[in-house]
Amino acid sequence: MEKQNQDIVVAIIVGVLFIILFSFLMLIVIVNYVRNKRRVMLEKQKREIQFQQELLQAQIEMQEYTLKTISQEIHDNVGQVLSLAKLNLSILTLKMEPDEQLLNIKDLVGKAITDLRTLSTGYFGQGLVETGLQKAIKRELNQLEKTGMFFTNFSTEINEIEIDTNKAIFIYRMVQEILNNIIKHSGAKNVNIAITQKNKHTHIAVQDDGRGFDKFDKDFKPGIGLNSIQQRAAMIDASVNISSIKGKGTTVELIVT
Repeated sequence: MEKQNQDIVVAIIVGVLFIILFSFLMLIVIVNYVRNKRRVMLEKQKREIQFQQELLQAQIEMQEYTLKTISQEIHDNVGQVLSLAKLNLSILTLKMEPDEQLLNIKDLVGKAITDLRTLSTGYFGQGLVETGLQKAIKRELNQLEKTGMFFTNFSTEINEIEIDTNKAIFIYRMVQEILNNIIKHSGAKNVNIAITQKNKHTHIAVQDDGRGFDKFDKDFKPGIGLNSIQQRAAMIDASVNISSIKGKGTTVELIVT
């Protein structure tokens, strides 16, 4: 009887040890599985980030190649027309009494010629670097006010936006697109741009007091401009927050890392 009890105790101990050993082995298997899964996910994320970066670089290179291909033709034709327009405006300003709007138009045509020449020589990115993204954005806002249709305000709490040249070009184009949408659709009188920095992220907020819109309205359809901004932001891993209230205005905030 005593031997039988001993056998039972031994069997229980062996069973418990087996369960402990089995549980330990299962724990090792689960830990390894979780580690491998995490490693695979991290590698996948790295590949996706690398793919996005390569895609962005390819798009930029394709854009540069396309610009180089067509820029000479644009420069020769459109540039000539703009030069003639500026010449005629210069003649008008000499014949007429000084007119601020006419002088502004002349300045705009002159800027268009300069931008066209810059574009045709492929130096837009370098010019943006030399000017600085903040100054370039402020210049766009000043041009908007010179039309006499808007009151503008520019504020910033940083000296300069330190960012890769390729990303800077995308941001500049997005700001241009936002201002273009304001001109065409908002009916606004006041336009403000504020540049701030939070948690190592640069925030560029463009605000207007126009008619606004309700993006949840069943009749609302985002235009090409808004889609273009979203697509460009995705290309450089930036975020876009759009808030708008009917009759109150719209704020578009770009968040760049």
